[in-house]
Amino acid sequence: MAPADADDTRKSTLAFTGDGIDRAGVLRADAAQMDALLKDKNARLVPVWQQRHLIAHAGDAGPRPRYLSFAEAEAHIDLTERPPVFLGMTDQTPWFAIGLPDGTQPPEINDGDFRSLLDVAALLPNQEATLLAYARGMLIWHENHRHCGRCGAAAAVTESGHSRTCTNDACKHRSFPRTDPVVITLVAHPDGTRCLLGRQAAWPKGFYSTVAGFVEPGETLEAAVAREVREETGITVTDARYMSSQPWPFPSSIMLGFRARATTTDIHCDDKELEDCRWFTREEVRAFGERVPGDAQPYKMPPPTAIARLLIDSWLNEK
Repeated sequence: MAPADADDTRKSTLAFTGDGIDRAGVLRADAAQMDALLKDKNARLVPVWQQRHLIAHAGDAGPRPRYLSFAEAEAHIDLTERPPVFLGMTDQTPWFAIGLPDGTQPPEINDGDFRSLLDVAALLPNQEATLLAYARGMLIWHENHRHCGRCGAAAAVTESGHSRTCTNDACKHRSFPRTDPVVITLVAHPDGTRCLLGRQAAWPKGFYSTVAGFVEPGETLEAAVAREVREETGITVTDARYMSSQPWPFPSSIMLGFRARATTTDIHCDDKELEDCRWFTREEVRAFGERVPGDAQPYKMPPPTAIARLLIDSWLNEK
């Protein structure tokens, strides 16, 4: 049976896949225009503290991000030491990300608390969750690249936060934000009636998901699918087919969703990667519970906001 395409309406529930911001890359090198946009009365800054996001105190409408004006940001941070990162434009609103100084206590900002993006992503409009993910990913990259990877000298923020340039005149190496590709695969049994799901020991009890792993240098995505499945489960696969993708800034990945067909069935788990791995029928998977407090089902699904769930649901919905 051929794998079904991932349904477009289902894709829309994936966290961090919203659209709407014009990244306006042509503006990044114009320092004067960037300064004017930052100080524009419509400008909004996305604050991040210890990789957490400022979320307004929940009202009837539920949690929403709390953004800062330029004046509010100036009150909490020296913007010359931590230059804001230009994210782009929505209509007449310039957007920037700003990393607040780390400390044992978050800055005191009215009407909001700093919370994990994973905890609130499913409760936010997808466009706003996507904006927070974009800000988070950019700021994590800056935290990890303050020095030149070639000579070790300090690396200055350039292109409005979209590059760093070595300050050593003999080097001047430029680096750019990176995203680590991860293949995540729903493996179907040779007869199509079962799928392969596994769990890591660190995961919550009963939680199972699809097989995933990083793409290595010099490797095609299809080869990475086959290698990761074989290394983690002992299963060989063929017919790897791309389905969809999802940004995953924890810290800096892009999840590339695939379907593949197994050519073997005997499982041999790599216990360094997976605590358990097994074949499940559609009836068994449909009986899985959700990863929420109080759900008594022994097996748990990935959340609807994750690409693993899209891959599983696509397989479940095949005729």
